[in-house]
Amino acid sequence: MKNGQALADWTGIVGIGVMAIGLVLGSALTGWTAVPLSLLAVGLALLLVWGITHRQEVATFLGLRSTQTNANILVSVAAMVVILVLVNVVAVRYDARLDLTEGGLFTLSPQTQQLVQGLPRPVKVWVVTTAPDPNLREQLERYRRLNPSRFQFEFVDPNRNPLLAQRLQVTQSNTLVVEAGDSRQQLPQPPAPDLESNLTPVLAKVVNRGEAVAYFIQGHGEVALEAREGLLSFAQAAAALQREGYRTQPLNLVQAEIPADADVLVLAGPQRPLFPGEVEKLQDYLAEGGRLLLLIGPRVEAGLDPLLEEWGVVLADDIVVEASSVSQLLGTGPAVALVTSYGDHPITAPLAAQRLMTLFPLARSVETEAREGIQATPLLRTSPQSWGETSTDLENTPVQFDPNSDKPGPLTLGVALTRRLESDQAGDAEQDSEAKTEQDSETQEARFVVIGNVNFAVNGNLQQQGNRDLFLNTLNWLTEQTDQISIRPKSITNRRLTLTGRDLNLLVLGSTVILPLLALGSGAVLWWQRR
Repeated sequence: MKNGQALADWTGIVGIGVMAIGLVLGSALTGWTAVPLSLLAVGLALLLVWGITHRQEVATFLGLRSTQTNANILVSVAAMVVILVLVNVVAVRYDARLDLTEGGLFTLSPQTQQLVQGLPRPVKVWVVTTAPDPNLREQLERYRRLNPSRFQFEFVDPNRNPLLAQRLQVTQSNTLVVEAGDSRQQLPQPPAPDLESNLTPVLAKVVNRGEAVAYFIQGHGEVALEAREGLLSFAQAAAALQREGYRTQPLNLVQAEIPADADVLVLAGPQRPLFPGEVEKLQDYLAEGGRLLLLIGPRVEAGLDPLLEEWGVVLADDIVVEASSVSQLLGTGPAVALVTSYGDHPITAPLAAQRLMTLFPLARSVETEAREGIQATPLLRTSPQSWGETSTDLENTPVQFDPNSDKPGPLTLGVALTRRLESDQAGDAEQDSEAKTEQDSETQEARFVVIGNVNFAVNGNLQQQGNRDLFLNTLNWLTEQTDQISIRPKSITNRRLTLTGRDLNLLVLGSTVILPLLALGSGAVLWWQRR
């Protein structure tokens, strides 16, 4: 009898020990196989035996107030653990992130989202590096979450896997290789915050068609492609176009014909009239289904009347003056036209969706007249508080709206025009009669965009608000690269505080001398008052 009572006294302790062994085996060593599950069952049985043989002690223990209080605490803790587990399960299954940064720096841009979600074929990014950057991994993971089936990435250590590095043709560490089928392109590994602005254009090049060619017409005082001290330049615009997959080239229509590989022509800011022969070349180019972007400022006679008349474009002889409260808030001045209202067109749809503003220093309004076969769509509209100033002596004339001569706003600053052509007409220069197929019955388009301003795209202004997206979207629409019409990746705002030597001395003096003296003085005054 005594031996049975002693055995019953030990069953509880032994049961707890057996259950602990089963938990350790199942969670850390063997997994939840038959052995740990059997140990858990045996331990639970021993605990039940102990409870049955000690019913009186168990009842007395459960009746204590301290037991009830501790049981309530235990139940609360268990409920909190269950809630935390459920929250983590939901978070794993339904991934949601909230970006609270000012510029949305941890959210991929609409352009990247559109590109990755619509990948036509699988893409893999190889990161060849000896020291993987966890921040870079997190950035790439954002890409992968958009399209897990077609976007993958992998980190490769060239020292441990030299054969793979050799296949990727990587000769130095910290290199990214974007691979899609037989197409492959490398780029130096950028810092994690700059990954999107560097990777997305390369990704677009790899999965899309080859390089497009944009010719910038020169010879009439147009804005230069290369940077020149003291002169307006398209250097930043050209660099942005190269990241979009374009090759930019100058073109002098007096010395050469329009090249056959020209995807688009850009006439940006001519200051002197084009020769009649040059204008005829542009007319013939558009008649064959060409693409042309005209950026022209106020009070400029470029000799383009025959071309503009043919397409029904009228360049107003005015300067747009902006007098809205937004202009006063930004401090841009009345000569900078602000646009927040956009036409219903693919070029400006992303700008309207994101409510981005575009700025146009020294702009002229653009009007259109109906022409048979030509469809015109307004792109940019100024505010109702703006007007077209027609006075020629702005320096000595007060900037004030004159209802007798000035044009009241809102005004149109840009238009997109299309003219449909039969493909057999547009393809005569490219196809022989024997090579024509049933595609000849289809139609093609000539596309023409006119914006009464060039300064919005020059260095210093291109990065303002939505100017860069407007310029690039216009080129992409002209070349029918609709998948690249979007809002580009954001860049980190430079918030560094630059201090001169004098500022630094004042900061040190204030923090080490003035502030401590003020604190001591305040304490002394308070002590004197309470003395």
